[in-house]
Amino acid sequence: SDVCSSDLDHGRFDEAEDLLRQALAIDPELPEALTSLMAVRKMGAADAPWRDAAERVLARGLAVAHAINLHHALGKYYDDVDDRDAAFEHHRMGNELARRSRLRYDRAEMTQRVTRTLTAFDRNALAALRSGGIASERPVFVVGMPRSGTSLTEQILASHPQVHGAGELLYWIFAADAERAATPEQRAATIAELGRAYLEGLATQAPDASRVVDKLPVNFRNIGLIHAALPGARFIHLGRNSLDTCLSIYFQGFSAAHPYATDFGDLAHYYHEYRRLMAHWRAVLPPRTLLEVRYEDLVDDPEGWSRRMLAHIGLPWDPRCLEFHRTDRPVLTASNWQVRQPINRSSVERWRRYERFIEPLRKALGDELRDSDAT
Repeated sequence: SDVCSSDLDHGRFDEAEDLLRQALAIDPELPEALTSLMAVRKMGAADAPWRDAAERVLARGLAVAHAINLHHALGKYYDDVDDRDAAFEHHRMGNELARRSRLRYDRAEMTQRVTRTLTAFDRNALAALRSGGIASERPVFVVGMPRSGTSLTEQILASHPQVHGAGELLYWIFAADAERAATPEQRAATIAELGRAYLEGLATQAPDASRVVDKLPVNFRNIGLIHAALPGARFIHLGRNSLDTCLSIYFQGFSAAHPYATDFGDLAHYYHEYRRLMAHWRAVLPPRTLLEVRYEDLVDDPEGWSRRMLAHIGLPWDPRCLEFHRTDRPVLTASNWQVRQPINRSSVERWRRYERFIEPLRKALGDELRDSDAT
């Protein structure tokens, strides 16, 4: 299984499929192999035996985690063969199972946490704190909602010879806990130390790269802290149509680390809080710190936007950035298949395929729908 995971991470999908089929030849109803097979390519009518085996295994009864994953895998299969009713129903069942078996998303707690962040990193606080930070230009942060084009953006940038794509580093999630725990007297020193330790880690991981991309999407919550610690860092924020973003998250089958992902109301609430934070960062960060990129614009004009992103992080143009799908590097996110394909518009306005199912999502997003898709 480790060999198969490595093949998937590096984009060797044919080799991964061969290994998975060998596993299924030994045990035709192995849930992990059935689920993983879904990640290696688009499915078609010839894959009906896979569908039958997956549905047999589900009907027989499975551990909850396997059942959740297999429902989402079947959802993808039915989406691939354009049976939208069955696709949506399997994704819905996977999310219902997850919702019943995990900790619930706490809307009030999320709202309070965002409000605290806005206060703790207002314009005055950032001005006072950044003077003690380290002005290195090595770190580049790609942020946004999951499923908004962050993996694609990292892959484009990492195709530049001077850039290392570090993937999704969890450092600033724990750093934010440490910063919140510091007393007011310790706060500035704590933030400076967090920045220093982070740069040390980057130097160990990629000693020769002049830029290192950290693409943990949820760092949109930590932009103020990161900027205070590393005022020379650059941020690239990926925005995408709100319905496309939320529906793609709902269909993905994320882990319990994303408790908002299983319910349209929770998704809309989390999306609203994300937008509230991003509006704040846009207002308080110095000019040229944050570049806004629309996913739809990036796929319409890959070269223009790739040039703009490289200029933003202070690097010259390199045509290899347009051959990003050939770049051999591990991609450990849900998008590892998509980033190996040339850019296309197949994911733009994908929500229209499921329009009749998502009225509750549209209603929950409300004004957010209009505002986010206009900016």
